[in-house]
Order: sequence, then C-alpha cells, then structure tokens
Amino acid sequence: MERLRLLAGLLLIVQGFETSRYLGNAYDPAMRVRSMRLAQLIAGVIYLLFVITGLPLLMEFHGIADETAIITLAGRVAEILPALLILAAVMSRFSAAVADTVGAGGLFTELSGSRLSSRLGYIGLVAVAILLVWIGNVFDIVTLASRVFAEYYLLQCLVAIAATFRTARVTGMRRTALITSFAVMAVILALIVVFAIPVG
Repeated sequence: MERLRLLAGLLLIVQGFETSRYLGNAYDPAMRVRSMRLAQLIAGVIYLLFVITGLPLLMEFHGIADETAIITLAGRVAEILPALLILAAVMSRFSAAVADTVGAGGLFTELSGSRLSSRLGYIGLVAVAILLVWIGNVFDIVTLASRVFAEYYLLQCLVAIAATFRTARVTGMRRTALITSFAVMAVILALIVVFAIPVG
C-alpha cells in the first residue's frame, strides 16, 4: 500500500501535455487536441522504455533513494551517461518550466477575462516557484505539485461528466462508457489527492 502512495506522489512526473490547451489565441481547437494527444503518445513510449531498460539496474542498487540515485545507477552503464543524463534533465526541466509558465500565464489571462495580462501571471508564478524551491524539500514539492495537478484533473473529470450528460451528440453505450471512464479516473485522482506521500 505504501508503494502505491509513493507512486501517487509522482503523478507530476508523468504529466504535462496540457500546455497547448491554453494557447487558444494562437491555434485552433483541433490543432491543440492533436498536439496534446501526440505529446502523450510520444512521452508515454519514452517513459515506458526508460523504466523497462532501467529495471535490471535496480536489482543491484543498494544505495540511498535520493534526488541523485538515478545518476549513480547510470554511471554503472557508461561513464559518460551521468553527464548526458544531467544535461538531458536540465534541458527537459527548462523546457517544461517554460511550457508550464506559458500555460499558466494563458490560464491567468483566461480566468481574469483578459483583464490581467499573462506577464503578471508569469511574475507571480515564478515568485512562488522560487519561494517553494528555496524553503522546500524536492520530494515534498513533487508530491505537493502532484496533488495539485490531481485536484485540477479531478475537476476536469467532473466537468467532462457533466458535459457528457448535457450533450446530445453522445448517446447510448458510448455515453455510458465515457461517463464510467471519467468517473473511474475521478476516483483514482481523488485517492491521489488524499493519500499521495513523498518518496524521500
């Protein structure tokens, strides 16, 4: 059970494809939907390959599970791999930070009815992020962010259920299947919000 709670605390690691959702001023809805689906498929394949190829190394790992454990494991495969992994992680996090900041700025403008600029949203978001990193533990921050994202996606599932009930374009078994799938996802996300714990 504890391992499931630890896994729930890592939800943030395997999400982040909703950025184009908030770029409505630049792209039409169909393009944004396609971009999010493609991003999910590509990232999903990469994550699965990474986990599968890393499993044999975990059998020999007896160190401390901290932020740098994966780098220690990578060093057993090739001496240059830790440096490449660090570079990839830095670039990945940088691109994710930029994408999330852009998305948050767009959401800030959208929720304010365009009364407040996205630039103001950027400033507020960056200030809060700096404060969290300054005073918080990395694993605690990841778990907190995972819970917040789970809450957000939970609300999205509830909105999807309500929209499916109201629409006349989806009927019969397809409507039932959609509502059931959204409800199952909502329950899983609610469990993540309540039970997720940090790894470290």
